[in-house]
Amino acid sequence: MEANLLRRLYAHTREWGRAQRGIDLLRLAAEALQALGQIDTGCFIYRKRGIETDFVPQPAEAFAPWGAFQDDARFVSGLRSLFETSLTLDVPTERWLLAEDIPNLSLVELVRGHGLLELGVWPIYSREEVRGAIIVARTRPANRITAEMSNALVDACAAQVSLALDMIMALRIAEHASQRDLLTGAWNRRGIESRIGHFINSRSRLQDRQHVILGLVDVDNFKEINDTYGHPTGDRVLRNIVHAMRACVETHGLIGRLGGDEFIVLCQSNWHWHEFMLQIQSAVANRANGLYAISVGGAEWGIDGTTFEACYAKADERLYANKRARKQAAMHR
Repeated sequence: MEANLLRRLYAHTREWGRAQRGIDLLRLAAEALQALGQIDTGCFIYRKRGIETDFVPQPAEAFAPWGAFQDDARFVSGLRSLFETSLTLDVPTERWLLAEDIPNLSLVELVRGHGLLELGVWPIYSREEVRGAIIVARTRPANRITAEMSNALVDACAAQVSLALDMIMALRIAEHASQRDLLTGAWNRRGIESRIGHFINSRSRLQDRQHVILGLVDVDNFKEINDTYGHPTGDRVLRNIVHAMRACVETHGLIGRLGGDEFIVLCQSNWHWHEFMLQIQSAVANRANGLYAISVGGAEWGIDGTTFEACYAKADERLYANKRARKQAAMHR
């Protein structure tokens, strides 16, 4: 039977490759450890690295606890604190320890009352660095698996989890890159469309006098800029416009390039759309040195429409009204 355990584990890992999220992967791994290794208690601790946070590791979190560790908030909180102090919990790793042989007194105190017979810590690696650990334990003796095979099983599981988590991250990086405009660093149309729903839902309870604004920006006479000064100058113009928009939006919204010289902004603001978009128009003018200018339009969610399509149509209408007014003003100078 033991000879087939690793083969059965690798059969389980085929399904892990279809996991879309890290938490789904860890749940599948927990199921495999319980089914194959007679491991009745355990959890995963991991420091996630978010694309939106420039891959800076976040505070440790416990995931997919089972058995004696399940629904134990005190244990989960204490484990996170221990992990922040030591990535290996200050115990020998990649081996099982009898409960009475655990050298970390803080960990001993943390697991007291769980009735553990033995416990083991297996590191989870990402890009050759320890990012987390599999914490496995038993409250009952394992009678169908030797100590050697038990070690080998968790060894293999930890290696496969490390690999699969890196694969999930690689897929997210590729997906993230596919939603960015390479020239300006703003979101592209696909990136904006995939984030609109979450952005609106996360701001469903706005504070008094706050608005969700959908704004549009279009560069005036952009073809003439390219024809007169060359495409490298045109590229710099587009990048400068995005920089100016970011200075106005800061961390409160989304900026996207819809194509060509058209940009979109979604933002939560205390200003009404007209005041906010004039701020962007002024910020761009301050960087332009008279070389270029933009026309703007906007709409307020819940006032001008309750769907993206309705707000976009209203903002587009106002954009072209602004463009016409600016042309007429220029003709009368």
